Amino acid sequence: MTTEEVAGTGAAEAEALVRRLTRGGLYVKTGLLLLPRLWVGREKEVAARLNLGHLDYQSWRVAQLRPGERLLRYSADRLIAELDAICTARHEAQHLLVSNLDLPVAALSGEERRKFWTFLHSAFTKRPRALLAAFPEAAEELLPWDTDLAQWKDQGRVSTWNL
Repeated sequence: MTTEEVAGTGAAEAEALVRRLTRGGLYVKTGLLLLPRLWVGREKEVAARLNLGHLDYQSWRVAQLRPGERLLRYSADRLIAELDAICTARHEAQHLLVSNLDLPVAALSGEERRKFWTFLHSAFTKRPRALLAAFPEAAEELLPWDTDLAQWKDQGRVSTWNL
């Protein structure tokens, strides 16, 4: 997926996406921010530029492990429940950019992945904060499928970071 194929590119479009998610009026306040290779690993900086808090999902998840637990078992339901817990927990920032979701999403089967994206797009309602999920631009196989991704784009809920 090239930058030209994605609805909204650059910092201005990413800022517009954040405004759309955070100003109210949306029933589901979730969006996707695609990061070019040079920005992967710099999500905290991107979040700061967008005036969002940052949460590294993998670091958060590892901190949740019980003593002796070594495996991070992923399912769509578990990932959704964990994102819900993240959204309802106290944070310094009102709204969050969540990074490193690509690893657990990659662990989901095709149907589990579709269930996750469908819920995040349409049913992740009434959360106290907006959630912007950062994904590597090159990880297109992890994103919602074509028609589902088209809905995200049509609603202006996808942008590519391109400074």
